[in-house]
Amino acid sequence: METATKKEDISEKVMDGFRLAHKRLVEKAKRDDDTLVIERDGKPVHVKARDL
Repeated sequence: METATKKEDISEKVMDGFRLAHKRLVEKAKRDDDTLVIERDGKPVHVKARDL
């Protein structure tokens, strides 16, 4: 059971890191008035960061 707990802990830390990186990316794009590419209806769409 201990290995399952370790895997969950590692997965949680990875997801926390991903969320932080995503947040920082959007904040920087907003500051720089950049465009980001997101997926809508399965297709890539260019969106101004300030609109997110």
